[in-house]
Amino acid sequence: MKKRYVIIASFLLLCVLSNVIIHNIFDLNYKISTDKYVFAHSFPQNNYAKLLASLDQFQTESNLVKENLISNDTAMAQKHANEANSIFYWDLLVEIVKQDKQVGDELKLAVGDLLNLTNSISNNTSTSSLELQQINQKVDKITTNINSNTYKIINNTAALKQSEDSNFLNIITGFFSDLFSGSKNDNSNSNDASIHPIRFAELVDNVLRNYGDAYAVNFDMTDMANMANMAMTNNGSDKINHTMMNMSSSTNDQGSNAGKSESIINMANYQSAMGMANKLLDIFNKELNPIITSKNESSVFSNTLEKGINQLINSIEDKAEPMEIMMIVHTQIHPSLAEAFNLQILSAS
Repeated sequence: MKKRYVIIASFLLLCVLSNVIIHNIFDLNYKISTDKYVFAHSFPQNNYAKLLASLDQFQTESNLVKENLISNDTAMAQKHANEANSIFYWDLLVEIVKQDKQVGDELKLAVGDLLNLTNSISNNTSTSSLELQQINQKVDKITTNINSNTYKIINNTAALKQSEDSNFLNIITGFFSDLFSGSKNDNSNSNDASIHPIRFAELVDNVLRNYGDAYAVNFDMTDMANMANMAMTNNGSDKINHTMMNMSSSTNDQGSNAGKSESIINMANYQSAMGMANKLLDIFNKELNPIITSKNESSVFSNTLEKGINQLINSIEDKAEPMEIMMIVHTQIHPSLAEAFNLQILSAS
């Protein structure tokens, strides 16, 4: 019987080794084939982190409904309610129900109520101030419920990821992966079972996408290679003008106000970018900075990352040119994030 267990254990170990070897060969080939694309920052994908980033977006859009109703911009409130509804049903509902059906049901009701309230205001041009006040109170309760339940799923998801990373087979796989790649355990992208750094990176990309949509740029702001290509096209000039950005035909006029608020095509996307940028600072304060502190890292990591986030927020508030926003993310935030959490940066074509 003992001999049988030894044979089974040896077979399982052989399977793990084979899988690790194949993975590392593929990874090596991938890195070799993409070495020339040194400008594009891309962090390893993680489904848990992607879910958390979607929850962050959902929260942001829901809270923007409340903010716009307070300022009596019902049309904008409705746009954010529609976006929150879209994110919830396309990206979140299935995973939330898997974790907690009761939370899923509560959020379905909350999203439906949010849509109904914003639709009723938009369709009724004679809403009294008292009715608006009552609607604002209802929306306040709804968004409080959404935030509370969203945080439950965020905490559950982080716990699930930590549990998965502490699984024996995953530990063994990680050990042999480090052995063959020559890296150390503390350089893994799990970052001690925390998915918040990758969650943060996912949300940064969503800030860029929304800011790009706000200005109707027709290139991917998440890809730093686009910025480098434009710089070369502009013959090394320090300032890249708007004709190279091809935002829209109307932005070919290089007036003194180019790139400012007059150039915003979609204000809802601009507000989303602003809301998500503020969310980045919240994640840094609650999740990232404590991790850096717990690892006894130099405070320079924390300071440089926080400085980059604050600069991003201020620049978005000032309605800076999209290229300036890209520069802050790709030359300050991404490198600081990678260094602070030992994250691997993949080169992407």
